[in-house]
Amino acid sequence: MKRNSLFWGMAFILFGALMMLQTLGLMHFNIGRLFWPAMVILLGVWVLWQAQSGGTTLDSENIAIPLDGARQARVVLHHGAGVLHLRAGTSPTNLLEGTFDGGVEQKSQRVGENLELSLKVPQVGFPFIVFPGIFSPDNRIHWDMALTTAVPLALEIRTGANDAHLDLSDLQVTALEIHTGASATEVDLPKQVEFTRVKINAGAASVILNVPDEIAVRMCVDGGLLDVEADPTRFPKAGNVYQSIEYETAPQRVEISVDAGVGSITLR
Repeated sequence: MKRNSLFWGMAFILFGALMMLQTLGLMHFNIGRLFWPAMVILLGVWVLWQAQSGGTTLDSENIAIPLDGARQARVVLHHGAGVLHLRAGTSPTNLLEGTFDGGVEQKSQRVGENLELSLKVPQVGFPFIVFPGIFSPDNRIHWDMALTTAVPLALEIRTGANDAHLDLSDLQVTALEIHTGASATEVDLPKQVEFTRVKINAGAASVILNVPDEIAVRMCVDGGLLDVEADPTRFPKAGNVYQSIEYETAPQRVEISVDAGVGSITLR
């Protein structure tokens, strides 16, 4: 990443110097006409350089976000492309702990008893264009993190072309939103709360929902070309709704709404 900054920093210094010479009347041609063609050439040089040198070396960060006495938390993940693993298992005083290959930008604030945390992937490479790990599969964005089991959580996951496994089974997740594109996502639904509301908005995605035996589910599906797979004895279908037989009287329930385009939803 530092090498990318050096390359583009030198390129812009060069163009700035040429523009200054033109402004001072020491250069007698229009440098502005050359700017975008030169940028395209420099981008090509950068791509070839990255390919020749084995790709961009992504930064890796280990972070821990303290719970700071909060009684509940909302966590938003903007992941993009790559690999995302999420599970339970932090120290008692932390909201989140994890390793972030590709780096991470974090923003948190306390609102009353609620701690709000947002994590996103930093930009890598050419200005205004994000190229996270396109040169080598070993350089993909890879986030591996754990969340606290101590407080109720609201999660919002926003991903692109990624592979995600969200093990929420031991977390107190009361609300989950997943917004994803061309991806593969597997979710182990939570079993530590009485009620969880799940919203899934997906493009050309594969989504697998693993339901613990003690949890009853009601899933409403809206999708034209969506392939839905669910055990008819465990989750009988009525119209576009798949529902556990004991849903109305179950002590622990998950309500799921799915809005998807082309792809598949598996309830198991």
